Amino acid sequence: MRDTPYALAAYARRHMNRLAPAAGDHPLAGELEADVRSWAVGRGLSGADPAGGCPGDDRGDGSVGSGGLERRRIGRLVGRCMPGAPVGVARLTARYLAWVFHFDDTVAEYADRLAAHRRWDPPGILRSGRLPAGAPACAHLTSLVSVHDEVVAAGGTGLLPLLAEGLRRYAESCAREAPWRETGTPPTLAEYLAQRVHTSGGHPLYLHLLAPGMPSDHAPRAAPPTGTPTAPLTAPLTGLAELAFLIGGLANDLLGHAAEQRQGDPVNAVTVLAHEYGLPVPEAYRAAVVLHAGHQHRFGTECAGLLADAALSEAERRFVRAVAGWVAGSAAAVEPYWHHLLATHPTRGTG
Repeated sequence: MRDTPYALAAYARRHMNRLAPAAGDHPLAGELEADVRSWAVGRGLSGADPAGGCPGDDRGDGSVGSGGLERRRIGRLVGRCMPGAPVGVARLTARYLAWVFHFDDTVAEYADRLAAHRRWDPPGILRSGRLPAGAPACAHLTSLVSVHDEVVAAGGTGLLPLLAEGLRRYAESCAREAPWRETGTPPTLAEYLAQRVHTSGGHPLYLHLLAPGMPSDHAPRAAPPTGTPTAPLTAPLTGLAELAFLIGGLANDLLGHAAEQRQGDPVNAVTVLAHEYGLPVPEAYRAAVVLHAGHQHRFGTECAGLLADAALSEAERRFVRAVAGWVAGSAAAVEPYWHHLLATHPTRGTG
């Protein structure tokens, strides 16, 4: 039984809990959870799109209905990832993360649906707060307008280009995965990791910059005539954030592998490693655990190096600590996957 998908998932869960033992939680995590569920339902992101405007806003199998919201526990996850954030910042992060999760479940892995949505330029909608002429008023597009308005209301106009760029890279990387799924052929490991940084959908992390004392405090609060600049993050800080995105994606791969293997999806770190190195699946799975650990240890080293740099400003230090907290808290993201495995396969040998 030690090599069943569920026993392997138990092994990965123990590994991730060792690397990131349960830490603090936001004092209002329960309120964040209630708010994000209410927001998602109100925006049409809990099931079928009431407007019916874009193909694929719901894939019709109930996977993203109210049960999906409950299973993901997005408010609780954000509470772990942002335990010290102002409640307004954490609330907005949970709402945008709910959008990303819903889009990922219902659109991103379906080439035709993704192409249909990309024609209406979601990053442009997030940045401008306006639907293009002729765009359907579907749940995904109108919800982005809502997110834009909330970011602006929070004083984050200068942050919108950074968020929009994160969304653009996410959608672009998702589109690059389509040929791998169409042919059933995994990419090379290098190709996969390059895209996984962005397909993890981790860019809502940048909403940390709305908190007091962060580098975004120095960004203009309204767009000047020449255009709104991005938040003032240096390349090392952006690199640290992107490493955090990748760690989250690899953790998702480990706990999601059982379901993706059943579906024949080749876009998973375990399947990629098995293909590239000719490994049996159990060996590839253990190699993916080591890959995750290696990236997490590299992240710890980079954090320590940045914090030891006397030239780093206090605002930049706050951002580094926030990203470290996001990585530590994101281990909680595996728990819904784990409990779903137990609920759906209670006798499959979970270790």
